[in-house]
Amino acid sequence: MTHLTSPTLTRGVASSPPARAGGEDVLRRNILLGGASLVLTGCFDRPCHERNPAQKAFLDGLQELAKPALASNNPLRVEEAARQSIALAGKVGAFEDWCGTLTKIEGNAQTAGVTIDIGRQVSLYAFNDWALALAGTVTDFFSTRSRAAPPPGLSEATVAALKTLRLGERVTLSGRMGEIAGSGVFDFSRLFGKSTAEHRQFLQTPRFVARIEALKASKK
Repeated sequence: MTHLTSPTLTRGVASSPPARAGGEDVLRRNILLGGASLVLTGCFDRPCHERNPAQKAFLDGLQELAKPALASNNPLRVEEAARQSIALAGKVGAFEDWCGTLTKIEGNAQTAGVTIDIGRQVSLYAFNDWALALAGTVTDFFSTRSRAAPPPGLSEATVAALKTLRLGERVTLSGRMGEIAGSGVFDFSRLFGKSTAEHRQFLQTPRFVARIEALKASKK
């Protein structure tokens, strides 16, 4: 038996949208979500040394001093920028939760020395033994020594933490800039008597002496 469908019953029923329309909606949503994820990823992918405001301000200050001085090719400006960079480090004082990369470990548990990169071509150096420091690559930086025994640059907790870390690992550190061996123990920080080439080298890859009170692997 043949069934007939009345036109009046089908006239008001909307036709199904083409399959392509649904695909376009999904594609549009994916593009929007993908764009949002890229924005968020860009925020979280910032270098770790830019996440701490105090650390970022210090590094930005170094760059603002070094860049125009190096571009000027004027030895007087280069020398002055080097001195101002040291003064800037002196103003930092204590620092907390800075981010860096452990790049070098020297000596043993009793005579430990470490280098930690805290920014692009900027590093901190801390050591516990003067003989190790004077025998290493920093010999030329030291022009005087205090007769008093300098305090260690690495706390006992820091030395213990070093045993659990590996070179190239990202770390979080706290300490105090320049507080490794007391004021006036060495003159290298003021770059007295250095040549223009040495001042330029310092501005390009500055390394500062610091005492490190706490050190741990970074979770970020």
